[in-house]
Amino acid sequence: MLRLSQGGGTAVVPGEFSEWFERDFPRLVGFVMTLGAGQCAAEDAAQTAFAEAYARWDDIAQPRAWVRTVATRAFYRDQKATLTADESVPLIAAGTDEDHADQIAERDLVLAALRTLPPRQREVMAWTIDGFRPEQIALELRTTPENVRKSLQRARERLKGMLEAHAQRRYQ
Repeated sequence: MLRLSQGGGTAVVPGEFSEWFERDFPRLVGFVMTLGAGQCAAEDAAQTAFAEAYARWDDIAQPRAWVRTVATRAFYRDQKATLTADESVPLIAAGTDEDHADQIAERDLVLAALRTLPPRQREVMAWTIDGFRPEQIALELRTTPENVRKSLQRARERLKGMLEAHAQRRYQ
């Protein structure tokens, strides 16, 4: 049974919510990191979203989308300054295995590239990476599926160019 902080205290979380929390919390942290957050800020935003979800658990129809929307708002609310492309991406985990280190380096490169995208493209990419379709994303971001697809296309083109340029520099 999971204990979740709420207003200075802790409450025992019912099984269904607890299982969902255990399963989705790491993915939500990754989602917020895709928006440009460092690990600690992403964990804070995810914790805020899950605490609010717990308080409204019986009223939430689409919990995966709901916590992502709340976590996004919490992250942006906590940011006093606009994210900039030159912010460094902290390593999230360290490993001794060479393959694991390569995966971390690749992930950090992708996160750094995502941070250079305009905010709407970064949001659309975060939702897409997390498995949402353009129609679902449009509902959550209060826009049209066509606008989501256009943002996604532009983001992919920009990321592809950046990652190709990085690969060329790496192998020269």
